[in-house]
Amino acid sequence: MEKKNHHIEMIQEGQLNIFEADYQAKEQEALKMIEQAIAKLQQEMQVNKVHPYLLTIGNFLMDYVKANPSTAEKILTENKTIVGSMKEMRKEAQKVQVENCGVLTSDRGFEIVLKYFGIKKTCTVPTVVLSSTSQMDVPKTTKPATISSGAAPRFEASLDEFL
Repeated sequence: MEKKNHHIEMIQEGQLNIFEADYQAKEQEALKMIEQAIAKLQQEMQVNKVHPYLLTIGNFLMDYVKANPSTAEKILTENKTIVGSMKEMRKEAQKVQVENCGVLTSDRGFEIVLKYFGIKKTCTVPTVVLSSTSQMDVPKTTKPATISSGAAPRFEASLDEFL
């Protein structure tokens, strides 16, 4: 009985109990892992800072780790790099290429990156804002103009009309 009362007194005095100490230790470990994952990404981005797509993917992954701390361990996996994820994206784009041109949407591209790192997409995905240097406008496909009459219309103009 005496031990129980002592434990209760310790809690009432504001001292940490075993459960709180364990929780804080795990929280500190998780924060350290997040910092290590972000440092790994930043290091790779620093080495390849002239590559705008690599920077875009790196920033996406850093935001993803911040929003989903449990994924930091996957980012820290040895031999998994941003460049490696880009190679996976290339492989997927080659599968869907038409006339030697393969294109992926940004959502599909980031999905491939997460899959490469072994991250399931059930976590919160941060909103991706592409910079003006990495954002590309993709023209919508349009039907070519067809003329119903068999011959092409003829353009006629005289020099006097332009003067």
